[in-house]
Amino acid sequence: MAQQLYPFDAFSVRELNLQLMKKLGYSIKSKSDCAKLSELIFKEGLGLISQSTLYRILIYNKQHKPFYNTLTIITQFLGYIDWEDFCITIESKKKFGYTNGHLCHIDLEKSLIYQCIQLENFKPLEALFNNLEEVEQEAKDSVILTIFDSLLVSPNTIPFFNYFKENTFIKEEFFEHGVDPSFRITNYDEGFNLYLSNYKPDRSIQDLQSFIFGNCILLRHYYVNGKFDKAIAIGKQLYHNLIISKNELEAIYLFPRMRYLSSKLLFLRVTKSKLIEIIDCTLELLKYAKSVYHSLDAFSKRIVFYTIAEVFIQAKIDYVYQEQLKLIFSNEFKLFPKELIDKPLYKVISYFEPNGLLMQRP
Repeated sequence: MAQQLYPFDAFSVRELNLQLMKKLGYSIKSKSDCAKLSELIFKEGLGLISQSTLYRILIYNKQHKPFYNTLTIITQFLGYIDWEDFCITIESKKKFGYTNGHLCHIDLEKSLIYQCIQLENFKPLEALFNNLEEVEQEAKDSVILTIFDSLLVSPNTIPFFNYFKENTFIKEEFFEHGVDPSFRITNYDEGFNLYLSNYKPDRSIQDLQSFIFGNCILLRHYYVNGKFDKAIAIGKQLYHNLIISKNELEAIYLFPRMRYLSSKLLFLRVTKSKLIEIIDCTLELLKYAKSVYHSLDAFSKRIVFYTIAEVFIQAKIDYVYQEQLKLIFSNEFKLFPKELIDKPLYKVISYFEPNGLLMQRP
């Protein structure tokens, strides 16, 4: 008896891709990515799915109707019993979207979050955000993405940022967990300045961490966009005015810590520091990466590599040092498509992207 061809929708494909991204650490965007996935599935003893079949499924060709068994093998790779088990699980996420009125997977303009933001009717959103503390992170991520998409098409975002500047969900989930380094939302920098107004670096370690995180994000943004006066002003706050001990720095979360250490290169570049200072800072970063490497889990290694690599690219650090960085993390490249380690750093970095939300809105 022939296998049944199984129709599936865009929401199912999106969720399949998201869960594969979480397991692999990078999103499936090319045929070489599909080839690597095919290899990993086969190595787990689940059977062989060709590169071309995976590409048709995951890049989503509406005309393609895969076999049920094929979908089951992919979902078993993710830890499900079969495709039906996967569908039951994601149905609960879809229901959460309906219940909370965001529906980002269907039509943004039908989302109540979108309508509240456009109409500047923030009280219902405040009630929603204040009741998400105990919700699973995956559901929070879905809400964050709907907020992001809604603000992205909003001509005036300042009222939203002003209203929610002290809201815990917006501070911790939208600005920190859901940060967009590309600053695509109108007045996003103003939003970050309002976020930063909540924190005093000498008040607590948590405040210090948020202060460093927000200012490093702004420093990167102003540097990349050629607003050098603003970049210098923030750099002076971080590297001249801020008094921080080694113990305090090691006490904060790895991501802001690495942004602080690596962003110094941008400050040295923008202030036209001597080449020897830039090289010394570069070598210190490589030394730090080597010293912490064996104590880090897989995700933390991505954070260290990504933050240093990004700044090396932006600050135009010599190719020799870029290759040294790749060498430190050579084991991590085994998870990626073949020969990626031989490519320039700017072509490699997206595979290490630790910000999952950014990967969903590249």
